[in-house]
Amino acid sequence: MKKGSLSSILLFLVATLLLLPNFYRNKWSVVDPGYYAEWQTRYDRLVVARLVKTRQDGFFSAGALMGLGDEKEWGFETRTNRHQFNTYLDNGKFKSYLVYKSNPGFQGLIYGLADQVLPIREEQKLKLFRAFTALMSAMVFGLIVQVFATEFGLLSGILTLAFTIVSMWIVLPAGSIFWNYWAFYAPFLASAYGLTEADKKAEYRSGKIHTLIFITVLIKVLFSGFDLTTTVLVMATVPFIFHAIYNHWDLKTFIVRMLKVGVILLAATVTGLIILGVQIVASAGSVSYAYTYLLNRFTSHTGGNYEYFEQSVPIRKIHIMEVLPKYLLMPAIDLHFSGRSIHILYWHLIVVFAVFTLIFILKHRIQNNHLQLPRKALALLASTWYSILAPISWYVIFKPHSFIHTHVNTMGWQMPFTLLGFALCGFVISDFFRGWQKALISVPPSPSSQTDSPLQSDTYTPHRRA
Repeated sequence: MKKGSLSSILLFLVATLLLLPNFYRNKWSVVDPGYYAEWQTRYDRLVVARLVKTRQDGFFSAGALMGLGDEKEWGFETRTNRHQFNTYLDNGKFKSYLVYKSNPGFQGLIYGLADQVLPIREEQKLKLFRAFTALMSAMVFGLIVQVFATEFGLLSGILTLAFTIVSMWIVLPAGSIFWNYWAFYAPFLASAYGLTEADKKAEYRSGKIHTLIFITVLIKVLFSGFDLTTTVLVMATVPFIFHAIYNHWDLKTFIVRMLKVGVILLAATVTGLIILGVQIVASAGSVSYAYTYLLNRFTSHTGGNYEYFEQSVPIRKIHIMEVLPKYLLMPAIDLHFSGRSIHILYWHLIVVFAVFTLIFILKHRIQNNHLQLPRKALALLASTWYSILAPISWYVIFKPHSFIHTHVNTMGWQMPFTLLGFALCGFVISDFFRGWQKALISVPPSPSSQTDSPLQSDTYTPHRRA
């Protein structure tokens, strides 16, 4: 095995092990412990209730959908949440089951099967399910860190890892058995892998790339539902932007490949929607009801007639300028220790990324007397700023949902804009110091120092990544 491969594997393992404790139980209190516990319970209760339903009536009862036991309407009271967990832990049964029809909930099937075969206590099963989910998320982010370090330099990987450790909107969903946060990034990694393999083999095998993307998008829908779907779909196209620039795709090739991958993304999403529709039909016994329900859910998320408006604000159209500022002002990093606080908002990060972009451009403009950026740098800059469209797409298209659900949709900034942003910062810093080192080396040596410095060797060249 090559030394580079060993280094990559080691970095992946180190990143995964550093992230796992935080993803599993908020080890370093990146999130306020009280809010963390409430947030996890609010969503994981649906899966726990499904485990009870499966144990009670079978895997495909109620369309294999998640839900709430012994409730007639949706609510987030502590009593309701506690009842779902207590019923499961006590091997109890529900008298009724309120079906959650907005998510295929395949995690209920997987964990339901494990629940049937594992010969351990229920409390230990829940811990094991959560540990497995946290491990999957840690491995996904560990892989992203390793890829960024390999492509853009070690500092890019380190900064991305540091942000992942302290980001509350990564830590919150990373261990949730409801969200299965790892699945959100699967299409992005599938695209990156397929295109990288195509580069190595000098052959663009569209069939394989499209198959990988279709499967991973479908997995996302089946295990995480349709929340932030447009964000995930745009995120899956980010590697195409990078490789199009880096590999000099001509305009026709770029357009054709983007159109084809767009069709694949849409097909996978529609397939997931059809599966959910079949589940609703199995639960409600009516095709027309399933169609009407799904249509109403879509229009309520986009049009403004969203059910929660009846409780919070009057039913009305929501303007994008009522939504976007909310997410720009959400905390990206919110740490408290030793009487001190670090409070960084998302608009702060956007400004930082813009400043580093400007520094890089000006440095190369001054250095070369004309604006000619290295190909990889140009690809990274373009894909980073293109990726901001991923979260914004959801905020713009699904304004009513975004207006209310800031406690969920803020996750979108990490898909993958802020991750790429920190990779960009690391790349710019490394490039700046490489340029400074090169400038020092190019200075003619004085006679007195000509034999003293190893930098004067004719065979010495500074290490520089392509």
